[in-house]
Amino acid sequence: MKNEQENQNLTKIPSNVPTHINLGAATSMDLSWLSENERKALLIDYAKGMIDINKKAQDLHIDAEALKKVLNDLSGTTREVSESGNAVTITHTQTTKVGRTEIMMGNTQQAQSGKLSKSQTGEKDWTPYYVFAAIFALIVIAAMSK
Repeated sequence: MKNEQENQNLTKIPSNVPTHINLGAATSMDLSWLSENERKALLIDYAKGMIDINKKAQDLHIDAEALKKVLNDLSGTTREVSESGNAVTITHTQTTKVGRTEIMMGNTQQAQSGKLSKSQTGEKDWTPYYVFAAIFALIVIAAMSK
């Protein structure tokens, strides 16, 4: 008898744990079939995920604003130098969470071609390594032939 009263009291206590999660503007997920503890755990995970998403969005926004500032500064400098009658080529590369950005501005033929050098694009020049490897191979071959 006492157990039945306790069970009735437990069922009468309203739960503060939501039974739905809003996943978007018009989408929600029914959680009513889960226990209260399972709903709490799921809501905690969901909140952590939303915090992570918002943090990433803020990081990307900061990177995008920094790129915007760099572009404005470079274009202003390019304009000033060009208007003063001087030739100018400005290149800039950067890699952020948004991605890799390669910028070339100016009034020279190089700037108009839009082609960055290998060092500007971040490519490694392997030619010296090939030369040293060939010399090393020739030394080894010469030593073995004696």
